[in-house]
Amino acid sequence: MISESKKSGESHRRGNSVLMAGGILSLLLAACGSSGSAASASTTTTAKAAAGSSSGGSSAGVAQATTELEKYTATNAVTPPGPAFDASKASGKLVWLVEQSAANPAVSIVAKNIETALTHENVKVLTCDAKGVSVNMGTCIKQGLSQNAAAIIADGGDPRSYSSGTQAAAAAHVPVISALDVPVPDASDASQIEPLLNGLAANAGPPDPLSGTLAADFVVKDSNANAHVLFITSPGIVGAEYEESNFASTLKQLCPSCTLDLQAVQITNWASDLGPTVSAQMQLHPDINYVVPVFDPMAAYTDPAIIQAGKAKSVKVVTVNGSLQQMTNLAQGQVVACDVGQDLPEMGFLAADETLRNISGVPASSMVKSVQPSVRVFTSANIGSIKISSADFDSGAWYTGSTSALSDVFYKLWSGS
Repeated sequence: MISESKKSGESHRRGNSVLMAGGILSLLLAACGSSGSAASASTTTTAKAAAGSSSGGSSAGVAQATTELEKYTATNAVTPPGPAFDASKASGKLVWLVEQSAANPAVSIVAKNIETALTHENVKVLTCDAKGVSVNMGTCIKQGLSQNAAAIIADGGDPRSYSSGTQAAAAAHVPVISALDVPVPDASDASQIEPLLNGLAANAGPPDPLSGTLAADFVVKDSNANAHVLFITSPGIVGAEYEESNFASTLKQLCPSCTLDLQAVQITNWASDLGPTVSAQMQLHPDINYVVPVFDPMAAYTDPAIIQAGKAKSVKVVTVNGSLQQMTNLAQGQVVACDVGQDLPEMGFLAADETLRNISGVPASSMVKSVQPSVRVFTSANIGSIKISSADFDSGAWYTGSTSALSDVFYKLWSGS
């Protein structure tokens, strides 16, 4: 059965897409950007496996999970998101970069690659750190307007929480491009994302729905369909909702006999509450053999709890993002068994591409409205194929196989060739 013990929020499913202008406009997440209210009291619901489920169904589930995972274990070629164009018209212009929290590793690596890409095109970049406070995102956007920015990039955060800023920018005809905010949905599901637009001109969103599916695939395969999972989400983060939803539905589909316990910890309480939450749940459910923090920076607090409980060999951590510290732990065999990596450096280049298109006067047919970076599943089987270093992490080499792959493709794209 699947037991869902959670503290907040409904979840929704989304797929993946790259949408051009004239198509359905979709948008992105904050890979740790918070907007929601405090979690409500815990509730528990129990869903029984579908009638007729059997070990045979589980075997089929393991096979399906294995097949899906194999699609995402190798490096990826960098694909241009749209037609080539001459970005020289953007030279000398100012782009205002709003960081949801510069202390957030995901936000900072996206910001670093945005700055690298734009400064290469002689675009001036100034930043404003919202320090993890949602209302500050809107304030920072308005500061960018006062500085006569040609475009504004919101790196992290939920667009619903800073709509006053994006609406003011829209009124001033200044494009706001979101990065790391709202996951890209499937085109058939795009109606669910429209309310998140709030004046946004374009989006480079994380593949959180797919990441949730792949994390569940790993649990099913690795456990041979014999898992008791503690999944810890973070309320008020758009991508967490979709990752959780896809994880739960995939686990239920492929392993109806597996058990799933859901807990929720606000981003502001990660440091104080994640460890105690894991400890309490492992005491309550001694057979838990997988802990899944929705984003891997959370593992900095969940892993010690597992180790202190003496369960480092019996409980595996499966998570999402591909942060340097957790990838280091995976390489060293320390608790983390799988990290579904998202190419955050590529996300930075994608956001820069959308920004340059908006301020270079490209025709509507060449505009790119919504894109997402590639995904790679890292486990003990392939972690040895990459170099665990800041340089390879910062450049996206873990996903492309080269520290120059992103710049080679995008700089050529922006030269018009």
